[in-house]
Amino acid sequence: MPRIKPFKAVRYNTAKVKDISSVVAPPYDVISQKLQGELYRKDEHNFVKIELNRIKASDDDSSNRYIRSRDLFASWLKDRIMISDDKDALYIYALKYKRGTKAIEQVGFIGLMGLEPDGGNILPHENTLAAPKEDRLKLTRAVKANLSPIFVLYEDKAHGLTQILKKFMSGNKPLIDMESDGVRHRLWNLEEKNSIKKIVDSMAHKDIFIADGHHRYEVSRMYSREAGTDSSKYMMVYFVEMDERMLTVLPAHRILKDIGDLNEEEISKKLERFFYVEKAPALKALLARMSALSKEHAFGMYLGKDDYRLLRLKSVKDSDKAIKDKPAAWKRLDVSILHHFIIQRVLGVRDDDDNIEFLKSAQDSVDAVDSDEFKLAFFLNPTKVSEVKRIAGIGERMPRKATYFYPKPLSGLVINKF
Repeated sequence: MPRIKPFKAVRYNTAKVKDISSVVAPPYDVISQKLQGELYRKDEHNFVKIELNRIKASDDDSSNRYIRSRDLFASWLKDRIMISDDKDALYIYALKYKRGTKAIEQVGFIGLMGLEPDGGNILPHENTLAAPKEDRLKLTRAVKANLSPIFVLYEDKAHGLTQILKKFMSGNKPLIDMESDGVRHRLWNLEEKNSIKKIVDSMAHKDIFIADGHHRYEVSRMYSREAGTDSSKYMMVYFVEMDERMLTVLPAHRILKDIGDLNEEEISKKLERFFYVEKAPALKALLARMSALSKEHAFGMYLGKDDYRLLRLKSVKDSDKAIKDKPAAWKRLDVSILHHFIIQRVLGVRDDDDNIEFLKSAQDSVDAVDSDEFKLAFFLNPTKVSEVKRIAGIGERMPRKATYFYPKPLSGLVINKF
């Protein structure tokens, strides 16, 4: 069962840092090199310098990005740019944003979660890669802290926990109230012991589904085994109720660099054997058609030169037969059908990270193909929250980049120092 407890967070000192929006950053794994540069220029104390310090050509064992992060973090603490709270707290975190004309508010809390040797009731849904884990482990060893929370979901059909959080929000002024990229971020420190006990007790027997932060979760377990200290046996987590009214999952579209000797005619011929293929006049129309057919395994494809195609699977029996040694729920995921049936089986194209990149923007995917750096783009409908729960619940992992939960919790709002 998950063990949850409050903690004394390290936060920016608002007496010295007047504009918190200038120093926070997105999670490291969505920061491009261009955005990294913009954040460096935004403020001398921007958190990107801790979480994703620049690589230098001169880096070696005695001077590198991890050591620079460690030294900067120590100096900011010494100079009281960042300070530790005096009392243990759970930190209520609310993100308010719009999807089209609809206003959505996601309300959760940040606390520490115990790391069980066998994983316990903590259920991941995505596979991880060795290189990002090595990078994050080196950083964790250097700074000895959780720099950003992982994002997890829990079930609460009565919505009792969210009601406790919202009641506190309505009667108390937030520590932080700021906007970033169209999202309003607010943070409160809940120190009242009875409320904390209710939350901790209520969470004691719940399954925890990891929405975002699989690499950081595995790194925390690795570091805990390595360090062996009491403080390393917990990690910082953002808990949100599994209520689809509060959650937005975006698709990660796929762009392919190398498709071998395939040409447009051969691609069409191969796909038409298993899919109904129809042309779309433009990207917007294609995405709208896909959304309307979200229950039918519909995909979009862009071949360049304004050539948009809609693909609808004729029979799941064909894809089921091609995807081996997986349960039916896994086989029926759109991302599974795309990678293991369309890309690998039907087209016979290399399906590895050297050949495929993942973009949340469909227009950026089109632009990448039009630039001739990439040959083909595939568009997907978003994975459903219910699918995340189902796959994690049966102990399976989805294909990589199956989900993109939006918006992302910011890095730099609260830090858990070991």
